[in-house]
Amino acid sequence: MDATLPLRDAISPAEASPASARLGEALSVAGIVHAYSGAPAVDDVSFDVPAGGVAAILGPSGCGKSTMLRIISGLVTPTAGVVRLGARDVTRMPARERRVGMVFQNYALFPHMTVRENVGYGLSGLKGPEKRAEVDKLLALVRLEKFADRLPRQMSGGQQQRVAVARALAPRPTLLLLDEPFAALDRALRADMQFEFLRLQRELGITTILVTHDQEEAQAVADRLIVMNAGKVEQAGSPSELYDRPRTLFVNTFVGQASVIKASVAAESETASTLRLSTGDEIHLPRRSGFMRGTNVVIAVRPEHVVLHEKPAPGAIPARRMMAVPQGPLRLHDLLLADGTPLKAAERRASGASDAPPGGTVHVTFELDHCRLYPSS
Repeated sequence: MDATLPLRDAISPAEASPASARLGEALSVAGIVHAYSGAPAVDDVSFDVPAGGVAAILGPSGCGKSTMLRIISGLVTPTAGVVRLGARDVTRMPARERRVGMVFQNYALFPHMTVRENVGYGLSGLKGPEKRAEVDKLLALVRLEKFADRLPRQMSGGQQQRVAVARALAPRPTLLLLDEPFAALDRALRADMQFEFLRLQRELGITTILVTHDQEEAQAVADRLIVMNAGKVEQAGSPSELYDRPRTLFVNTFVGQASVIKASVAAESETASTLRLSTGDEIHLPRRSGFMRGTNVVIAVRPEHVVLHEKPAPGAIPARRMMAVPQGPLRLHDLLLADGTPLKAAERRASGASDAPPGGTVHVTFELDHCRLYPSS
C-alpha cells in the first residue's frame, strides 16, 4: 500500500470480490429538525450519500452528529423532515424494519455469549447448519474464524470491534452506521482497523455513515464529509473540497489546522487587495478580497502555507518562535506575531538537522493564493 495515499484511495472497489453482493442503498435526509426539552439538537439538516459511499459526520461535541445517527437508525423520530433509504421513506418506520446495522462506540457485545453466539444473534430467521454456515461466512469476512468460541473479554479491542461489525452485518443491512468506532483504540491499532473497515466496506459495497470528532480519521476513511456545528450542516463535500475550499471559518479551522489573523481591507482594486494586519503590517493579495475598503476581516492560514525566513526578507513579518517540534518529515513551529497572535508553521525537516531553539526571531511570508478571507465576527 502506498503510505502517501488516504486509506479510502489505497483500497479500490476493484479489489473487492467480483461475486460480492452490492448491499448499499442511497441515503437522503432532508430538512431534519429535532429538539430535546425544547432545545434544538439539529436544525434543518439535509445531505445525501450515494449507494455504496462512505460518509463521515463530524463536528465538536454537542453539534448534533449523534442525534442525526439515531434519527437515521430509527432510534429517534425527528420533529420534522424526511429520511429516505433508496426509494423508501423510513422517517417513521421502526428501526427493526429499516435494514440498518449499527456499531456502537462501546461495541455493546453480550459478555456471556461467545463470538459465534454474538454474531448469530441477528440471524433469528436461520436455524441449525444454515445459521452456522452464515456465521462462519461472516467470521471469515472479518478474519476471526479462529476466535469463534471465545468470550468478548478474552479478545482485544480491535477484535471486539470486528465482532460488533460482523454482528451488525448479519441481517444484511443496506446501511451501516458507526458511532465513534475507533475512539477506544490506540493509534497503531486504530490505523489497522480503519484499513480493515475499508476493505470490508469495499467488498460489500455497503453504504456507511461514520460519526466522529476526529477530522483526520474522517479524511482517511470517508469519500464524503458532512461537517456539523451547533445543529446545522456547515458544509458537505469531498475531503479535498472541504480542505482546499472551506466555505466558512469554522470549516477552515476544523478540517485541518489554520491560524487566524485579524486584518482590515486597506485598499481594493480590480485585480488586487491590500490588507492591514492587526500587527500593523500590510500584505498584498494578488486578487480582489471581495470586501469593501475598511471592512474588518480574518485571514485563515494553514501551517504549510507559512514560509519561514531566518533573516529579514521583502514583505516578511517578524515573529517570535515559541517552540519547534519535529513530526516525522516535518518540523512544526509555534510562533507569536508582534501583537500576540499565535501562528503555526510547517516546514520540511532535513534529515539529521538539529532542532530549532525557541525564543529567537524569525520572519514569515504567506502563500497568499492559498489564504482564505472571512468576515470578522
